[in-house]
Amino acid sequence: MTLQDSSTGQTTTPLSTINSLSEQTALNSFYLRELAEPSAYKMAPSHHEYARTQMLEDEWNAFEESRLDRTRLPKNAAEFLKWYTRLHSTHRDEVSAFFTWLAEESTLEELSFYIAMEEQVDGRFDDVIALAQLGMTGDMKLALAENYWDEMGLGTLSEMHTVLFRKSAATLHELIGPQASVQQAPAEALKNGNLLLMYALRRQYHPRLLGALAILEHTAPYRFSRTVKAMRRLHMPEDVIYYHDMHIKIDANHGKQLLYRVLMPLAKSCPEAIEEMCIGCLIRYNVAVDYYKSIELAMKNNKTLLT
Repeated sequence: MTLQDSSTGQTTTPLSTINSLSEQTALNSFYLRELAEPSAYKMAPSHHEYARTQMLEDEWNAFEESRLDRTRLPKNAAEFLKWYTRLHSTHRDEVSAFFTWLAEESTLEELSFYIAMEEQVDGRFDDVIALAQLGMTGDMKLALAENYWDEMGLGTLSEMHTVLFRKSAATLHELIGPQASVQQAPAEALKNGNLLLMYALRRQYHPRLLGALAILEHTAPYRFSRTVKAMRRLHMPEDVIYYHDMHIKIDANHGKQLLYRVLMPLAKSCPEAIEEMCIGCLIRYNVAVDYYKSIELAMKNNKTLLT
């Protein structure tokens, strides 16, 4: 079996074991233990566990890098801005069919399934943003700090984004009732969250994390707008819609701030980091496209959703 890279059209080698559900589940468990709450300090990974995790991470990065065409990456800040803008547009086009279907045709059960998968792959996003700030100074740090403060609900517990998202997902699940299907997240979904966790926890991938975060947040408003359209079409209550609706504007601002206050200054001050930022953007792009395709396939294979 061969795969086609979604950004270059080139064929790549068969999927390695790092793309299996078992390996991605192992990584996810490890990362969540690294980020466990203070009361769970005894669950933190021990030193001897890191060797196998590093082996898995090296294998994963090698696989993802093998899918990229790195021969035409930008060399300076001006080229990077043009390159990033094109990638942003291509990313939206790549996923538009799925989100058009979600907005216009999905059933309540299918929409609930999608939200449930999003909840499972959230990836401790607020912690990722917190970790992205480490080592920064000046306005770059302020840009990430503002992003983080938004995640914290501007200091209001009930408005924290993780709290709002879980409340929205739980309410949606209750609306569906007992016929709602619970399904294990596919490996591609776990990769979607694991990628950010790996980049955030391993400092050598800091520029990749910033690139991945920028393209993620910059493309999120389109996805949220389609989700909101589906929710309103299906007459969801506003307390379910609230979280998704607020992110249309919030993430548009986050994406813009990450591009112009973080990526561009880094590209100007450290041109050698441009390639790493591009790699982060491209790998996030491929992992995200794989994820949405896996959701489509899971929906087709889920008999409960099709009845």
